[in-house]
Amino acid sequence: MTKTIDRRAVLRALIVLVLAAGAVTAMSLLGSSAVAATSEVAAIAAPTDAAAAATSIAPTEAEPIDTTAATSPGSNRVVQTLVNGIVFGLLLALASVGVSLIYGTTGLSNFAHGEQVTLGALLTYFFTTQQEVSLPLIPVSFTIGWPLIPSAIVAIALCAGTGWIQDKFLWSPLRRRKVTIVQQMIVSIGLSLAMLNFIQWWFGAQRVRLTIISDERIDMGVFDIGQITLLSVVISLLCLAGVGYFLLRTRLGRATRAVSDNPALASASGIRVDGVVRLVWVMATGLAAVGGILLALYDSGTAFDVGARLLLLMFAAVTLGGLGQAFGALVGSLVVGISVEMSTLWIGTDLKYAVALAILILVLLLRPQGILGRAERVG
Repeated sequence: MTKTIDRRAVLRALIVLVLAAGAVTAMSLLGSSAVAATSEVAAIAAPTDAAAAATSIAPTEAEPIDTTAATSPGSNRVVQTLVNGIVFGLLLALASVGVSLIYGTTGLSNFAHGEQVTLGALLTYFFTTQQEVSLPLIPVSFTIGWPLIPSAIVAIALCAGTGWIQDKFLWSPLRRRKVTIVQQMIVSIGLSLAMLNFIQWWFGAQRVRLTIISDERIDMGVFDIGQITLLSVVISLLCLAGVGYFLLRTRLGRATRAVSDNPALASASGIRVDGVVRLVWVMATGLAAVGGILLALYDSGTAFDVGARLLLLMFAAVTLGGLGQAFGALVGSLVVGISVEMSTLWIGTDLKYAVALAILILVLLLRPQGILGRAERVG
């Protein structure tokens, strides 16, 4: 078991990241003339009544805010979109790293992980909102109205607790009964549907915001960034650095890597495999909650199906970086985030996720094990 990251793997990751960003940027520049012409036509056809125009484009509280549109006059659109892609990639990595950790230690592709992302955000809303809320099956309404930070801490702790409960009463018994990985994956799909419908029944189908505070923009010259977004990036980097330190420098982290490499050998060497796996479930669900909260702040809102819509991107990021590689989730998420955001320069936003999946297919055709994954001998 190596104690340091393979430098060649890191170099490959950087090359793929640069090539992906360069390819999307080049395609966006090819379409820049068409975008400029469309902008001129829109400017000519724009209404002269400023009040009517402001009314027609003002977003409601329940609608997501387009982060690429709220830019300062001196910002560069390509650079601004690249920054948005990096931000989205970091937040996606925080939500995706749990998928990679669970797969690395158990071999399970957890389809219910997206609902853990949603649950973290909506539990935070449950504690922060000034509106009346209620608990499931309890016909009593009340208002909590806590500040955002204490609400987020309690929501993360509760979500981490759901990870402990899931492994204690569901996944651990299934492993003891030698249920195959495919059967466990089907169980996770059923759990995902059950959690999705439960969350919708509890919180409703409307889009909600965690805070009514506007994200004031900081002008950086060629791009700008919101204060809340910048704080979210810092929190994401600290959490990812903490995961890296845990895996590389702590005793439990080394035990986790040993279980990921060879569970039978790790058990023979005295490592409590079930305890390590349970810790991984707690970490994964807690990190998913943090990612859900930060993504809700970045998108200026959340809903019951946000995690389900992000699940495909999380799987793409984990697969692209290398299945079971915690650091691969970070690299894959950055590639996905930059590709998704940069593609909006030349195609419609409805098709931006298709670009990330196309890059995933191209990379896997050339390197089936992913960017940081290791080739395995079959047969």
